[in-house]
Amino acid sequence: MHRRTLLASGAVLTLSGLAGCLGFGAETAVGTLPTASLRMEPVSDATIATRRTYGRGVDEESPEYDLVRAAVDDGPTRVDDTEPPFPADRPFVFEDGVYELSVDVVDSRPATTFFVVLDPAEGDVADEESVAYADLPEVDRAVFERRGWDDPGFLGFGTSVRYLDAHVPDSALVPDPAYSVVVWDAETRGEFSVDGSRETPLRTYEYTASVVADSAATLGRELRERYEFTLSGLSAAEREIVAEAVDGDDGYVVPADHPLPDAMRRLGSRFRSRDDVEYAGSETGDDPPSVDGTYLVRYDEEVYWTRIHVTRPSTATEASPS
Repeated sequence: MHRRTLLASGAVLTLSGLAGCLGFGAETAVGTLPTASLRMEPVSDATIATRRTYGRGVDEESPEYDLVRAAVDDGPTRVDDTEPPFPADRPFVFEDGVYELSVDVVDSRPATTFFVVLDPAEGDVADEESVAYADLPEVDRAVFERRGWDDPGFLGFGTSVRYLDAHVPDSALVPDPAYSVVVWDAETRGEFSVDGSRETPLRTYEYTASVVADSAATLGRELRERYEFTLSGLSAAEREIVAEAVDGDDGYVVPADHPLPDAMRRLGSRFRSRDDVEYAGSETGDDPPSVDGTYLVRYDEEVYWTRIHVTRPSTATEASPS
């Protein structure tokens, strides 16, 4: 394989820029946060790597698959787009290996995106106002074919189309349509209009793949060894909370405005000095910190991807000891 090797070991050092881009642990609350919550899911080393890297990995159903496959297997790969189609410098899992893609812009051509509407044409249309699809200039038909409009299943939508500026003079539709209606057949007639435009240069991006770790399991093991800690010596009340966190559909939750059970407060304090697997090293300031993060926890010989939230003690009402 023509792959530039980035790191063969110590791969966890490459992950510091990923906080906030991750899957399971990067949940965003809508509305009021609960007083406390704890959710624990058993994970393998390979799953840890997938969740700690960009997204959920790259599979054959994703639009980026062909790009990543070519960069990993064949070496530097070029693709034309107005924006980078895949993020650079973010480790991701691909077919069990862990990679990063670097990207360079190697070419740029002026292009314009036109915002267009294609609605069903109503009533009679003068011959000079309509054009058969087959009679459109080649540049227009090429744009339509890329969008699947050479045989439209329906009409009645607004969208955007991109033309290289060098091709615009050959178009019958942009920037000012020479025809108001495109005719595919007697039953399919589309009223075409342009509603604005913006410059969107078409760039050629060259992607190069680098190996971060030979396997997801290798990276996951390094992460686990760095971040894992053990929950042990729990009280009966604490073990009940952990059992619900593991087995409950939504984990363990103390709703907003409900008092914080003492057992949950004690559990939360066990996390306060530990490194969050997503936000290790973040500053909490001088106030007593709330606990809110994602951790790797070993409990009863199983490793769990653990999401915990405990409201700051100064704002939570504590229950009687339990």
